[in-house]
Amino acid sequence: MMSQQKFYDVYVSYPPGIDRERINACLLDNLPENEANDLIQALAERPQAIIAENCTKDERENAQQYFSYLGLDVIIRHSLELMPDDTEEEDKVQPIVDQCPVCRTMIDNPEETAECPTCRLHFATATESVIARKRIEWEEKVAFEHKKQQEIAHRMQLEKLAEEKRLRKQIRAELEEKMEKELGMPRWMSWFKGEKALITGGVILVVVIILIAAGYFLGQSGK
Repeated sequence: MMSQQKFYDVYVSYPPGIDRERINACLLDNLPENEANDLIQALAERPQAIIAENCTKDERENAQQYFSYLGLDVIIRHSLELMPDDTEEEDKVQPIVDQCPVCRTMIDNPEETAECPTCRLHFATATESVIARKRIEWEEKVAFEHKKQQEIAHRMQLEKLAEEKRLRKQIRAELEEKMEKELGMPRWMSWFKGEKALITGGVILVVVIILIAAGYFLGQSGK
């Protein structure tokens, strides 16, 4: 008999002790402005805000991964309205699906899972102090990865702008050279345009200095 597909609701909350303004800035940087503002407003009004309803397992995992990356805690609940109406098992329904207390990864089969597949927390030996310590380490790792991604994106943007500038200068030089050929301008005039003008000016300045120095020494030797 084919088992009925499970659906989930996805909630987010601020991690305890985290700088909320930093999280809000991250949301504004990575979400559409209206979505980010709505989420920030929702989290200001209540401890948890729902971001997705009636998700499939894949949708749930994508949402969990993305919003964890943004620095939020992700809480998963069964979509109760889509669960089968079985009165015999009604009292056994748990609204919150088991999650790792450190990284909030979903654990579909907690009875058969010894450790979290994401942060490697060993459930059998995890005390409150161990969970608190690993939670701080996990949040630091997430924050570091986010900052690293931002720096990589910034560096790539700078490299892109530099490459665009180089290409524009190259195209401009090619167009100027083409125009000079079409107008029949002497080739020596190109040495007084653009970057070549700087080189030409430098060469002329050196020659003038040499001539002045030569004239001075000749004058001294003639005395």
